[in-house]
Amino acid sequence: MTASANYQRMIGARNVVRDRLHTLEAQLRYQAERAVRSPAAHRGDSGWRKCDEAIYQDVLARLQHTHRKDLGALRAKLGRQQAAIRAHLARLGTVPLT
Repeated sequence: MTASANYQRMIGARNVVRDRLHTLEAQLRYQAERAVRSPAAHRGDSGWRKCDEAIYQDVLARLQHTHRKDLGALRAKLGRQQAAIRAHLARLGTVPLT
């Protein structure tokens, strides 16, 4: 496998993990939004009240705590992949493309 092909494989794997992490985080934010039962929170013409934001933040924190193992594993894997990409580029002495 050439250096360029190896680099592209590493970038592709990193992007898949990053997308999985972003998807999980987005799902948790969506679930937290749905947990807010205030009519003001779901009207398009008005913003959330302070108590709505507090409920949202509380529910989001609970969901993140519930999924902490999944989030932690994805973040750790993403960090390892980023470190591997940086090391690969340092060995080659090149500037990253992405």
